[in-house]
Amino acid sequence: MGFVVEPYSVFLCYEIKDLEQAKALIPDNFSLIKTKIFTEDEPKYYMIFTCFNVHSSAFWGTRLEVNIIAENKETGLLSWLIIDYDTNTLSYDKKNGLMESNAEKALVTTDFEGNIIVDIKNSLKKRSLIFDCQMSNSKLEKLDQRLWLEGNLSVGYGKEISLNSSDVFSLKFDPKEVEKGFNIPLEQVNIVKNTWYEGLIDTEPTMAVYFPYAQHYLSDSPGHFSLPKNELEMVKQVKELDLDHLPLYSSASIRKMFVVGIAMNFFVFVTLIILLFLK
Repeated sequence: MGFVVEPYSVFLCYEIKDLEQAKALIPDNFSLIKTKIFTEDEPKYYMIFTCFNVHSSAFWGTRLEVNIIAENKETGLLSWLIIDYDTNTLSYDKKNGLMESNAEKALVTTDFEGNIIVDIKNSLKKRSLIFDCQMSNSKLEKLDQRLWLEGNLSVGYGKEISLNSSDVFSLKFDPKEVEKGFNIPLEQVNIVKNTWYEGLIDTEPTMAVYFPYAQHYLSDSPGHFSLPKNELEMVKQVKELDLDHLPLYSSASIRKMFVVGIAMNFFVFVTLIILLFLK
């Protein structure tokens, strides 16, 4: 499935304080690993809040993904593990299956003064992330490629929503998409509220990063896994893609799942009514 992450995606990088709690959130086949955000950083254990607008041939909307950075014990690949997420569009994971919006407020935007503004709230789970950051004086710096390139070749989910699965999927993209990013000075980051995993992470982020351009990805989908082990394998797979004959991911399958679900619910409802009258 091809998708586009719109300009001004922003990443808040928090150092993890409670390593034991963090370990309990990731599947057993992964281990916590220190990583750098930019090439010149000191490695740390990170939880990264990823906020972005996205669109594909099947959906569009806003997402907040909360990731722990870990290493796959089997492959040795650094991996982004999506521990949980809030969104105002369709999503899918092993625990919840196909899911509609779970956030009543999901905003990632910019203003004429050069601010990135994020306001994402999930009342059911009593969590929210609200912040803004000023893009002026940000510096374009080289990103750590093990995190930003290798990590996108091995994306998985947290222990709860993956049902402790070590399954991962890969993204295909031009490596230059993640070669550099803008390092936002922390004094220009204003955290209004962050009620995610209080006590697990520091109260303030260690790093903040944004991309001012759209990023284009091709994602593995259920039943179609590529799993390149390094940049060379990924680039080779990209060059071998026949985009003119590649079938597009369609929302038809999603609509079919909804129809089947409605039909099953109606059947169960009618059956219960009949049984009630037979008593």
